[in-house]
Amino acid sequence: MKAIKLTDIGIASNRQRKELAADQLIELAGSIAKNGLLHPVVVRENVGNGYLLVAGERRLKAIEHLWVMGENLRCGGLEFAEGLIPCTYLGDLDPVDAFEAELEENIRRLDLDWRDRCIATSQLFELRKLQAEKAQAAAPTVADIAIELRGSSKGDYQESTRREIIMARYLKDPDVAAAKSVDEGFKVIKRKEEAARSAALGESVGRVFNAQSHTLLFGDCLAAMKGMNTGTFDCILTDPPYGIDAQDFNDSGGKANAAGHTYDDSLDLWRLLMHAFGRESFRVSKPQAHAYIFCDIDNFLELRALMRTAGWKVFRTPLVWHNPTSQRAPWPQHGPHRRYQMCLYALKGDRPVLKLAPDVLEYKSDENLGWAAQKPVGLYTDLLARSCRAGDSVLDPFCGTGTIFPAAHGGKIRATGIEMDATAYGIAVKRLGELK
Repeated sequence: MKAIKLTDIGIASNRQRKELAADQLIELAGSIAKNGLLHPVVVRENVGNGYLLVAGERRLKAIEHLWVMGENLRCGGLEFAEGLIPCTYLGDLDPVDAFEAELEENIRRLDLDWRDRCIATSQLFELRKLQAEKAQAAAPTVADIAIELRGSSKGDYQESTRREIIMARYLKDPDVAAAKSVDEGFKVIKRKEEAARSAALGESVGRVFNAQSHTLLFGDCLAAMKGMNTGTFDCILTDPPYGIDAQDFNDSGGKANAAGHTYDDSLDLWRLLMHAFGRESFRVSKPQAHAYIFCDIDNFLELRALMRTAGWKVFRTPLVWHNPTSQRAPWPQHGPHRRYQMCLYALKGDRPVLKLAPDVLEYKSDENLGWAAQKPVGLYTDLLARSCRAGDSVLDPFCGTGTIFPAAHGGKIRATGIEMDATAYGIAVKRLGELK
């Protein structure tokens, strides 16, 4: 044991311990004042610049508190003057051996916070790789580190070790460092990486993306879909007939220039149509895809069942579009205004959403273009943003006036729309032509 000036002891910037709780340091200082320093700190030579701390940073900080309190430092029956630290000297170790000496002392501490633990785990991984290289042995795996630290490489043991190693590379990011746990920090990393990928993809797609990237077809949607290749679309977003005899409704309170709902909206026809649609939508969608199908409350359960039969995994409850500007009143003399509609959400494969969003969406109606069942662009934009990146493809087999086109265009998503009503198709052609 030798006495070394505190000012001659340097602390490496890559030590895994970054935060030392003040209350714990004061408590340790009190213990040293009462019982003396039981174990000297460990140092090694720092060539040309004094000594480098190997182990004992908490003890160093506690000793400084001790001196502030006016207490004397005792260790091994000896008393040390203020400014002098009792040290065990390891000599001039090579970098690999010195690295191991520090980790052996510090990595197994139970009071490391999650950030320090990530750094320590990552450093141990690097140490074992250096030692393997020095011994000309096989490089260690994450499983090996999991066994060394946690006693097992099975399941969560290896996954936790893997995440700690990854997280250590991102701790300079203030958003990651501010997370409350490894899992929360890992989610921050994934969100940022996803945003960066989407931005890069959007930039590359944008160089060749224009109004001609979309397709508008006139005719029967089932016939058109049968001619499409299997596994084409990332998303199905559409507003089909509801099977509620809408052809008997009025003109949406005078908002529509066209003569209300001009198509056959009988329940029998809806059933035939949606059974066939369910099968074809599943076929033409990619192995990993999403679907959003607007529907009436009375027919939601039936639509859910037929979509499941077709192969889709359907969310149990509907999404709800709340329209605060709706003036529809099925019972004008008795009320109330109907201001919500339902939308079935379904999944094919295991495609994740791009963001976790509410199941209630509030969007006002757009200016009516002459079609009774027109959906707002903001509503479609919201749904597409949950499921599609730039360059993805979406199909709207009942596209009406073409809401899908401006909604998809803003996200650089390639849209295909099908419409059989000549009036609605003409409006969709105009909207498509207005895209920049």
